[in-house]
Amino acid sequence: MTSTGHLLTTPDDQPRADLLELVGAIEPWDDLERTHLEAATQWVASGAPVYRVRKPDVPAMHLVSYFVVLDDTCGQMLLVAHRKAGLWLPAGGHVEPGEDPWAAVVRECREELGIEAVASRSSASVPSS
Repeated sequence: MTSTGHLLTTPDDQPRADLLELVGAIEPWDDLERTHLEAATQWVASGAPVYRVRKPDVPAMHLVSYFVVLDDTCGQMLLVAHRKAGLWLPAGGHVEPGEDPWAAVVRECREELGIEAVASRSSASVPSS
C-alpha cells in the first residue's frame, strides 16, 4: 500500500501522517482487504475527523483499535460479545483524540481484560507508540 500523495496541511498533520504510515504498512490478504485499506487511506487523508468527540458515535466514522488475544498453547482466540453490534468481535475500543492506535490497544487491553498487550510472533512487529 502506498501513500495517497496528498499534502497534509492541518494542525493534526503528524497524527494523520502516522495513521497513513500504519495503514500503508499493512499487506492485504485479499482484494476485499485491499479495498478496505484504500478506503481507510482516503478517509484519513481527506481531513475528515478521525477521533470520536462525543459518545456514543460522533462522528459516525471514527478510529477504533481492535486486538486479538491468542492462546498459542491451545490455538484459540478470544472474542467478546459486543452488546450494541450484537456480534462476537475481537476486544478493542475507541482511540482517544491524539492517541496512537497501539497505545489504545495497550490501554484497552489493560482496561477491558486486565492483561498486558504483547505483540505476537505472527504480527511481526509492534507498532511504535
